[in-house]
Amino acid sequence: MMLLALLACSEQGLSEKRIDALAVVLGDFDHVGDTLVSMGIGVTEYDGFVVQATYEAEEDRQQRGEAALTVEGLLGTNDNGSAEINLYQAAFFNSGTRGLNAFQYNNPILEDNSLLLQPELLDIACTYAENGNVLVVSDWAYDLVEYCWPDAIEFVGDDAEIDAAQTGEPSTEVLALVGGDEPFKTKVGVGAVSLTYDYSAWAAIESVGKNTEVLLKGDVFYQPSAAELPQLLPEAPLLVRFTAGKGTVLYSTFHWATQAQGLSSTLLQASVEGLPVKDATPTEEAQP
Repeated sequence: MMLLALLACSEQGLSEKRIDALAVVLGDFDHVGDTLVSMGIGVTEYDGFVVQATYEAEEDRQQRGEAALTVEGLLGTNDNGSAEINLYQAAFFNSGTRGLNAFQYNNPILEDNSLLLQPELLDIACTYAENGNVLVVSDWAYDLVEYCWPDAIEFVGDDAEIDAAQTGEPSTEVLALVGGDEPFKTKVGVGAVSLTYDYSAWAAIESVGKNTEVLLKGDVFYQPSAAELPQLLPEAPLLVRFTAGKGTVLYSTFHWATQAQGLSSTLLQASVEGLPVKDATPTEEAQP
């Protein structure tokens, strides 16, 4: 597996942390692992599907929980009390990971909150990041971030209500202005990118905490409730990053797999220090 290098600050200055293992939790609506593999990065996949993004369970090649490696196992502990996620230096939770929702999207009668009802498992994810690792979360998996670091991101809706932030409107083109620190801007190489939101009800952000970087922001529409018309959310944070203890958390409101070819890898390379640069030249798709 390809070795990655992650630079981390220490009292002696910059030190190198080698990352040679990445875990990707498979979700119904995003597939960030596809982007990582296209970048030449090996990953270990964990089943986190609800119904693998189809509405007919019999059509799924892999049913909920049938794989040997599961999200529940990733956040579980072995006989020695060590969490399996600690085998990895970076973990990616895709939108649509089971257990992080109030109900199954395809069957609103069935609950899908198994992880949210087990705070001891969520605490493992919190501690994992704070111990110096990288946690990347997209869209509907936001409840994990909300639980661990409630002050880092102010999502739309009632913080105490599961899925309350899932109000974003779909769009084939959202102009996102590039912010963040100078290294991020330099690596992206352009002042704005075009994002695609392929589904409705994505988790929208109102604002961020004082220690959270807004890497991308743009004007988007969201629907506060079923009884209201869509409203403009101006300059909303769309991609954010913050330090959690010794580690880093990256959250995207969009799906990595949906973006134009080359854009996701460009953004990941710029957001997560140490990912191998396949092509340092900004891609045509990364331009507005």
